[in-house]
Amino acid sequence: MISRRELRKQQESAERVADTATAADLRGFHLLLLDEAVEVSDVLALVHNRLPDIAPRLDADGQLKLSRHSRLSAGADLDAATVAALEVPDWARHAVVIDCPRDRAPVPPPEWFDDADGLHEAFPAGLPDREEERMLSLILAIASRLHLAVRLADESGLPTRVIVPDPEAKVDLYLYSSYWLEPSVALSFVRRHAPHAFQQSLPTPDEAVLAQATLDDPLFDSSAPVILDGYSLFIPLGEIDESAGDIEIRVMEAEWVPPIIAAHTEVPLVEYHVHWMDAESRRYRSNQSRRFRRMRNKVAELVDAIGAELLIGSGGTGLDENGFLVSSSQLRG
Repeated sequence: MISRRELRKQQESAERVADTATAADLRGFHLLLLDEAVEVSDVLALVHNRLPDIAPRLDADGQLKLSRHSRLSAGADLDAATVAALEVPDWARHAVVIDCPRDRAPVPPPEWFDDADGLHEAFPAGLPDREEERMLSLILAIASRLHLAVRLADESGLPTRVIVPDPEAKVDLYLYSSYWLEPSVALSFVRRHAPHAFQQSLPTPDEAVLAQATLDDPLFDSSAPVILDGYSLFIPLGEIDESAGDIEIRVMEAEWVPPIIAAHTEVPLVEYHVHWMDAESRRYRSNQSRRFRRMRNKVAELVDAIGAELLIGSGGTGLDENGFLVSSSQLRG
């Protein structure tokens, strides 16, 4: 008969065998899990999209400094035993390591809080904050773009946490161009894919407003033509689904230009934001229904088609909602 002490020793030995040296080294870090089709260089290119001041290459030690306090390292290949020990998806073949501080909000997320990645469930005591929030935002965005996953660092009292971002959750497009498309021109591009699109009517100032403007500024000419500094085009999506809502194309001078755009284009720039607003404001929630996903895919196809037209028509540069560069050919599939 085996004593309890001997049984405990056997169990501990089995646990040690189940673990691997690589798994033990990786447990304390957030990991970006790569499949066999993705290279570390693909990850570095996307990092450069978000952080263009950082050259997309590893140093002699196989590391990339992301900020003063955080760094990315090439990580390690994952064999079957390590995949099992880390409890990550079977398709994982490599882990890129993110070494960053552990910054957390001091209170749990509110009960009403929900996000598409499920961070509220992964961090029940307090959401990532400051530097950790920025680093997780970066690697989750990369995982979304490349259809990958993120394994969060082990923490006492919490189970293994693997986040697989929904790659279709971010639908919007941001286009930046030196050229201003007049509303009628932009509308003609949009109507190639949405014939019922229309321009939002602009408010017309009444006589009292014009009179006050003249008093405030003696040089004000109420008869001068109105010069637009922005406009919106709308596409009702009822034909797709009653809950699909609208697409709004917001056109204005960009108040802020993403660094990857500013690094290669002179400002000021015009921003064309192709923005989806579903009727029930569900698009950023987790655990979407099959019906919602089907509807969202149809909306995304329309957003991409319109984005490609505007991108070509304005001669601009496009970013997806995660902040990564996107071309008209990619949008056209």
